[in-house]
Amino acid sequence: MKKYFFFLFLLAVLTAFSASAQKKSFRNIRFSQHDFVDTVKIKIWDGAVIIPVEINGEVKNLMFDAGANWGFWIGHEEGWMKPAGDSLTVYDSQKAKKKMAVFRMPPMKMGKTTIENYPLVVDNALTDMVCDKIDGAFGFDLVTCGLSFKFDTKDSLMIVTDRKGFFSKEEKRQPKLKYEPYKSYYMVSPRVWVNFPWGRAKMIFDLGWVGGWIDVPEPFLKNWAKDNPKIRFGIADYTVHIDTTLLTSAGLFGQSEDTMLYRRLHLPEITMGDLALQDLWISTNSHMLKTGSALLERTSLIIDGPKKWFVFLPHDGKKEIVVGNEDKRGVRHGLAGKNDTLGVMKAVVRKGSEAYRKGIRTGDYLISINCVPITDYCTYLKLDEDGEVKHYVYRSPEGEIKEVEW
Repeated sequence: MKKYFFFLFLLAVLTAFSASAQKKSFRNIRFSQHDFVDTVKIKIWDGAVIIPVEINGEVKNLMFDAGANWGFWIGHEEGWMKPAGDSLTVYDSQKAKKKMAVFRMPPMKMGKTTIENYPLVVDNALTDMVCDKIDGAFGFDLVTCGLSFKFDTKDSLMIVTDRKGFFSKEEKRQPKLKYEPYKSYYMVSPRVWVNFPWGRAKMIFDLGWVGGWIDVPEPFLKNWAKDNPKIRFGIADYTVHIDTTLLTSAGLFGQSEDTMLYRRLHLPEITMGDLALQDLWISTNSHMLKTGSALLERTSLIIDGPKKWFVFLPHDGKKEIVVGNEDKRGVRHGLAGKNDTLGVMKAVVRKGSEAYRKGIRTGDYLISINCVPITDYCTYLKLDEDGEVKHYVYRSPEGEIKEVEW
């Protein structure tokens, strides 16, 4: 079974409210090549694109985060970063906000191209959660500054160019999705229209949401249906479960826990432009309306900046992707609080699921997998991989030991 990251990787939208800082950053980014095409070997992490860049002779891994307005660095300020003299107020995907200093990266070599004066913000809240997979992220501003990309997620290659129309031949007869930059001139994260069985919604195309398919928050769903009985009844037709659960999620500035009402829906089909996603299961225990990187496990992607298109190149050549992401086990794992002495990871269990029937409850601590103690999130991430059946040991807050295999 495909595991779900408990935080569904926030590396999400950085919503900047300092127009002067953002505008200055756009103007100062420079590229060493013009009228160029370059091919770069990349890494793929649950559909997320990780681009190696060379900084001061060292290779660093930066995720391409289409949901972010510009770059960020995970960790602490480095000596080679240059203060830009600007600051801005930033919101993360949990709507937490912070005023942050803007830094400029030294020249970064991406393939044969050098990027100069790239702006970013720095925070270390996610250091323990990325498990050395990435050092930071590029934002969608690379597209706004004139670059187009092809992410070949089948062969782990990236083609980057500043030539208009370079991908035109490949784009013919492929499913396309028009994107819209956020309405403010300074906000560049792309929004797309997604068609649900009962209506359509504008969503963030957030490739920084690692391993995610579609997120529709319960409050949005309620407001959507509030004054429209047709939508309300349509949503009810596709709802298979309603419950109150604990939501543990992480943002760029840390994690939070909320007890909230959510529902699970089984959608026979939704469409994103010309691309159809079939047999899709979604939960509404989330904060943002977005689509994530899991899509790129099944399809390569062209981002055509001049045309404002996402062009999909499905690995099987079809215009329909059968998702089949039903979570039969019914348990997710989130980090316990920093001061929690009983364990590192907590279970969040759906009532009526396999995990619930086997006695696991929300709030139980995951103690070990295959006799290996879970002492930190990265250990959990390495052990909780898809594949053979594993032995899981849980302990309730009262001390009861529970053992399951799945």
